[in-house]
Parts: sequence; C-alpha cells; structure tokens
Amino acid sequence: MKKIVKNLFFIWALVLFMAQSVMAANVYEFTLSIDTVMDHPRNQGLLIFIKNLEEKSKGQLKVKFYHSAQLYKDADILKAITLGTVDMALPGIWFLDKLDPNAALPLLPMFYGQNEEVIQKLVDGKFGQMVNESMSKKINVIIPGRWQDLGHAALFTTNKKITKLEDLKGLRIRHMGSKISSEKLRAMGASPVPLPWPDMAMALMRGTCDGLITSPKALHSAKLIEAGITYELADKNIFSHYIPMCSKKFWDRLPLDLQKLFSEAWNEHIPQERVLARKMQLEGELAVEELLKKKGGGIYRPSDKELAQWRQHMMYIQEPLVKELGMDPELVKIAMEMLGMK
Repeated sequence: MKKIVKNLFFIWALVLFMAQSVMAANVYEFTLSIDTVMDHPRNQGLLIFIKNLEEKSKGQLKVKFYHSAQLYKDADILKAITLGTVDMALPGIWFLDKLDPNAALPLLPMFYGQNEEVIQKLVDGKFGQMVNESMSKKINVIIPGRWQDLGHAALFTTNKKITKLEDLKGLRIRHMGSKISSEKLRAMGASPVPLPWPDMAMALMRGTCDGLITSPKALHSAKLIEAGITYELADKNIFSHYIPMCSKKFWDRLPLDLQKLFSEAWNEHIPQERVLARKMQLEGELAVEELLKKKGGGIYRPSDKELAQWRQHMMYIQEPLVKELGMDPELVKIAMEMLGMK
C-alpha cells in the first residue's frame, strides 16, 4: 500500500511539474516602447491596455513597458519595429509620411479645423481600415486595432496674438516634422521650423522660434508658457492619433487564439483611452488658459466660419502634396466625401 501511495505521489508530482513547465513555456513576453512620459494620455491609455491584456490572457501575455524614450525616440522606433528589436510601438501619424504617406493623410488641409466627431468616424471606418492595410504591406507590421487619440493641436505664439492668417506672416513656427505640416504653415503665412521637442524651450527663450503647434496638455507638461508662450490660436490645427504597431517577428510567434485575444484587448481599451485623453486635454486647456491670462495673454477661438475660410485658403497645396507624396487617390476621395468636401 505504501508503495502504491508513493508511486501515486510521484505521478502527481510529475504531472504537476509538466503542467507548470507547459504553462511557463506558453508565456509570451514582449517589449512595448514609447517616448512620452507617464503623465501623458498615450501612456495612461497603455496602462489600461496592459492590465486588460494580462488579465484576459491569464498571464500568458506579459508586457515589458519602456516609456520616456528609455529604448527609442519615436523618430527611430519604426526602424526598430521593422527589424524586430522592439515588439510593439505606438508612433504618431506625423512620423509616418516617409514610410507610408497614407498614414499621414489626416494631416492634409481638408482636416484643418474639423470637429473630432467627423474625424473619429473616418479613422474608425473604411478609411482607417484601408490605411491600416496599406501600412501593414508597406512597413511590414501588424496593426492590431483602432488608433489611440491624442486630440486637437493648437498654434501657440510668444509675443503676437493671432486672430487672422495675416498675423502669422514672418513668424517662425515649430511643427511636428512632416512635409504636410511644413507646407500648411507656409500656406498660412508662417515660416516652418523643424525642431526636436527637447530643444523647444530653449528656442523660445532665445527668440529663435516664435511659436509651435502642439496640444495644450503637451504645452503645459513641458512648461513652455514659462519659456515664453503667451497666446494660443485654438484652430484645431490637426487631430493627432497614435497608431498601434506590432513587429511581424513577435506577432508570428503568437498562437492564433492569442493573436485574436490581443486584438480584442486592444480594441476594448480604446473607448476608455479616448475618454481619458479628452479629460486630460481639457485639464491641460484649463491650466493653459489660466496661466496665459496671468501673463496678460490669452486664447483666440475662431468661429467655424473662420476655420472653414482658412481651410479653403490652404486647399491649393493639397493636390500637389497628394501627388508628390504618392497618397492613394481613393483614400483621399473617401476622406473628402466624409468631410463634405467633394
């Protein structure tokens, strides 16, 4: 009897060991790299996704989250993703025009001053799906789901209040780095300045730059009002998105059921992330408005009629940019129709 019990105990221990070994072998750890700090809508949204993913997968999917450019800046992340040295990233659309111009299409003049609801419907529908498919082929990555929001960006200046496009003449304005953003600023009358974000405060203090395009939240977090910003033109200059990307090397390691679960977890967190992004941007707007008033500056909010006129003023650059960058005419047509600009 003792021998039987001993054998049963041995078999049970062996089964348990094998089960634990199988479970350990089925844990998939992956790296997620972004360059923004933790007090940022993108980071806070990703924390929701990570928690959701690890719970849904019962620990089979584990995330190593590198933020604040611990691994790469966003300008360098695409190369890392395509080489497979990073498993997942979330670059802004303004970094993508050189690799797939269709991804930067929402930066075109037709989107200038447009309301969030219209843009959101576009990127969540056929348009967004076509852009994702295009990027997957051209950059050789996997897009697991819908885009994250950052929100509307505005135009901020140091010493001059902007109430009409003529006020921008001769001003040196920093943009996010894309060809489209640069040409839009020229069309508005400003001189575009490509400038790394870490150098922004010093450029404002030295007077080598007269302003920039960014979100109120980012402006406030970077303390750029203290560096010289006095006025805001709340012109809905662009609506910024981040696009989720996974390297094929990582994605192909996952079983089909975990690929499905991954996409589900990603899409499930998007509504929460968007609510959070709006809340954080609103907090940033209120903080910026208060600080600008204390400096004797303030915010000019153009009417929808003014924004439509300014948008029309810039439209002459759109067709040449579409051709030069090699954007898909069908995508441009879909966007034009949805924006009511046939």
